[in-house]
Amino acid sequence: MNRSEVLRRGMDSTGTSQVELSRLTGLPPSKISRYVSGKLEPSEPTLELLLSGLGLQAGFDVSPVPMERTKRRSWLLHRQISHKLGVSGIDDSGWDRMQRNLDRVRSNTQGSVHGRNLDRWQRIIDSRSLRNLQRVLVDTSTDGIEMREVSPMSGFLTEDERLGVLAGIQR
Repeated sequence: MNRSEVLRRGMDSTGTSQVELSRLTGLPPSKISRYVSGKLEPSEPTLELLLSGLGLQAGFDVSPVPMERTKRRSWLLHRQISHKLGVSGIDDSGWDRMQRNLDRVRSNTQGSVHGRNLDRWQRIIDSRSLRNLQRVLVDTSTDGIEMREVSPMSGFLTEDERLGVLAGIQR
């Protein structure tokens, strides 16, 4: 099975459209269309990004990424933020909010791992790259999980949006 087929199966299994996946990952819809149609095969890192946006990983079979409840909750909330940003984008006030949030998190956080991740958040804010931001928001790897432990994304979801995500989590 090639990577395009893995992507198609993953999208089918989660019921995610090409447009939705584009919004989640920041990749252009035209590129995703070419991947899904098999006209272009995604690289391994690109396939990993696309599957992370679906909450999947590729191995012998495509399956949900195993995450403990709190990590899955964080991923789902950040995934919703990624979706929202994929629809509406992020303006200067959004980047400024992220910076204020990051400054607050930095003042209350200790440890070299967290410091490294705070520095990575700072680079994303400084670059103002929506695509890099979305990659971190949906990343299911250990790095992505650790980045979200010091997330500056507070206030990007309304209370109703946040509660809607939390209501969908199985107990």
